[in-house]
Amino acid sequence: MKLRTIFLTLTLSILFNTLALAEHLKGKSKAEKDGYLKARIVDIPAGFKKIKISPASTVKNLNRELIENKNTKKIDENLKKKSLLSVLYFDGQNVVVDKKSDKIQDDTKLYSFSISKSFVSYILGNAICNGDIKSLDDKISDYVPETKGTIYENSTFKDLINMKAGDTNFASRKAGSATFIYAGQVVQKKKTVKEYLASSSNLKTTKKVFNYNNFLTDLVARAIDTKSSGGLKKAYQDFANKAGTSSEMFFIIDDNGWPLLHAWTYATREDFLKLGIQVSKDWNSNTCIGDYLKNIESMKDKSDNKNSKYSGYFWYDSKNKSRHAEMRGHGSQHIHIDLEKNRVLTYHSITGDYDNKSIRNLLK
Repeated sequence: MKLRTIFLTLTLSILFNTLALAEHLKGKSKAEKDGYLKARIVDIPAGFKKIKISPASTVKNLNRELIENKNTKKIDENLKKKSLLSVLYFDGQNVVVDKKSDKIQDDTKLYSFSISKSFVSYILGNAICNGDIKSLDDKISDYVPETKGTIYENSTFKDLINMKAGDTNFASRKAGSATFIYAGQVVQKKKTVKEYLASSSNLKTTKKVFNYNNFLTDLVARAIDTKSSGGLKKAYQDFANKAGTSSEMFFIIDDNGWPLLHAWTYATREDFLKLGIQVSKDWNSNTCIGDYLKNIESMKDKSDNKNSKYSGYFWYDSKNKSRHAEMRGHGSQHIHIDLEKNRVLTYHSITGDYDNKSIRNLLK
């Protein structure tokens, strides 16, 4: 056990404290990239307590009418020669593209990375609809008392989900900054979420501009967990039941039981698709959660990516003129929702060392 702990610590230290994080495995060999895949799907989950979500009470089967064309042929090539792991495309009625790498199985629990942030936003919407959280305008300190006396004391849920918490002096997206220090420190167990929060005590807030960082999602998730009936476990189980998931999902928590939902949700490739389809259906529905999703869509604003806008833990490609929303994760993890036609495209990767044009062309 001691040797395993030492190995895990070394693996995670390399994973989060080298330039590989900033440039994301640039120049790494195929064997090294495969090692990162193992660290993410095996070693990291093994080192943490998990909140397990059962398969849906009623599993929904997705119809398949698979197609082959020049785009799918290029996808096959990238799956074989590059770091692409999986592509699934639902055209609004059927799954028409279903491709995966030999590196994984259909029942492999894949990592979400920041796709998980979008799920937290969806869960927050449900918590508001259920009356567990009153409003996006509520202060986080009314729900997470540990934020009192910190830089986040007066931050609202709206601030947090739009990455405008006024914390540029505490967290930043740049490599080597607090963004990566947080992700690395909590996953290496050098700090708990609560300890990291405490290190922002007595700091003054800065101008509330877009400032993408991992920490904010875990504050929102903590509020949902402590104030919702049944906590996050029930909230995610309700999500899974609506989506009709086929397999067990899970997310990891730190030693104090605080959720690490900025990145670490695990599900099978098909269940990620099912969750995306459910978000798409709800977004266009005349329901409370539909109103929430359309409300955050209306808040989209410029980000630190000149080609994208952002709001509510979702991305919006400025070059895409159709109505859409994207869930994006580090290393080229994507769930793309075409809100006009209810089409959903998901793909997962070790790293984005390939041209994704053939994947994006599926939506044309």
